[in-house]
Amino acid sequence: SSLRMEPERLSNREALLERISSGCHELDGPKAVGVSASLAQLDSPVRICLVGLGRAGAFHMQSLRFVGARVAQLVCVVDTNLELARRTATEFAASDCVARATLEEVMADVALAGRVDAIIIASTTDTHYGLCKLALSASKATFTEKPISHHAEEVDEVICLAKAARVPFLVGYQRRCDRNFRALRDLIADGALSPEPGRHGVRVIKCTSRDNPRPPEEYLRTSGGIFHDMLSHDFDMIHFLTSEIPDEVFTVGHCYDPAIAALDDVDTVVVTLRYASGLLATVDSSRVAAYGYDQRVEVFGERGMLTAQNESRHTVELATAAGHLRPCTEWSFPERYRHTYTVELTEFLNMVRNEPPLVEEDRLLERHALLGAVARAAERSWREGRNVKLAEVA
Repeated sequence: SSLRMEPERLSNREALLERISSGCHELDGPKAVGVSASLAQLDSPVRICLVGLGRAGAFHMQSLRFVGARVAQLVCVVDTNLELARRTATEFAASDCVARATLEEVMADVALAGRVDAIIIASTTDTHYGLCKLALSASKATFTEKPISHHAEEVDEVICLAKAARVPFLVGYQRRCDRNFRALRDLIADGALSPEPGRHGVRVIKCTSRDNPRPPEEYLRTSGGIFHDMLSHDFDMIHFLTSEIPDEVFTVGHCYDPAIAALDDVDTVVVTLRYASGLLATVDSSRVAAYGYDQRVEVFGERGMLTAQNESRHTVELATAAGHLRPCTEWSFPERYRHTYTVELTEFLNMVRNEPPLVEEDRLLERHALLGAVARAAERSWREGRNVKLAEVA
C-alpha cells in the first residue's frame, strides 16, 4: 500500500508510525512500491546528518521530532552558524548529536561519517550541487531540497553520481507528497478521464501558482528567479500527473515590484506548454497573492474534468442575511504543505531502510535535467518574446 495520509492521521502520531512501520512507500509512478523492511525497529533507527538550519531545515527538524528517535536519529547538524548548530545539537543530545560548520568536516572525520546513514540537504540553493556531490561520492543516501543546481551541466553530473552510487537519492518537490495532488494523480492513472485503458485521456491542464507573502530580498537574490524557484514546481506537477515533458513553451511576464525588477526578474508570469501527445498546459504564477497561498490544478480530459482546490484554514462557513462568509485559504506554503515534509521524510527513510535500499529508476532521476530545461526554455521565451522549443535548451 502507498503512504497516503488522511487529515486525521496527521494529528495522530502513533497512527502515522504504524503506517511507517508497515513498510509503505510511494515513488513517482501511479502504483506504489512495497517495502519489506520496517522502520519501527527500535534497535536500528536511520541516523541522519542535517545540513542547513534555516527555514527548510526547520521543516525537517519538525518532521524528525514527529517521527521520533526510534525511527530516525539526528546524529549531526551542519550550519555555517556554528553557534546555532551547537544549540540544535544540544536538543538532540540523547542521540549524541554533534555540530559542525561544514559537511566536509563531517566526511573528513571517519568515525563521525561512519555514524551517518543519510544526509538531508536543506541549505541555501546555491550550495546544493557541491553538497550533493560530496554526499553521493561518499555513498550516503541523500535527500536534497530543490534545485540540484541552476546549471545544466551540474545537474547532469549529480544525476550521473546518483546512478553510479545506487543509493537513495530524492529531490524535495513536496507537492508530490500532498494528499490532494496524489488523489488527482491516482484518479488520472485509474482512467477517470479516459475511455481507453492505458491512456490518461488528459487534454488540458491549468495550474495556478501564486505565492504569499512575497519572499524576502535576501532569498530572492539566491533563488534562481521565478522560473527556477516557483514555476519549476508546476512543471514538475504536470509531469507528476502525466509523465510527459513538453516540446515547446511560450511565456509572457511582467514585473510590478521594483525590487524584483532590479534582480532582472519578473513577479507575474503566464506560461503555455505544448506536448507531443497533443496535451496543452498553462501555468499562471505570481510572487504574491493578497488573499493567501493559491495552489490550484484543473485537469480537463475526454470524459470530464478534475479539479484540486485550495485548502482553507478551516471548514466553517458563516451564513447570514448578508450572505455567506467562507474562511481564507492557507496563508503561505508552510501552512499549506505542513504535512508533506513529514511524508517526504518517512518515504525517504523507507527507501534507506529497505534491503537493498530503494533507488529511483533512471528515468525518474533524468526528469530533473529535463524539467530544468523546461524552466530554462520558459525563461528564454520571456526574455526573447518567442516560442522556445525544448531542443534549443536541453
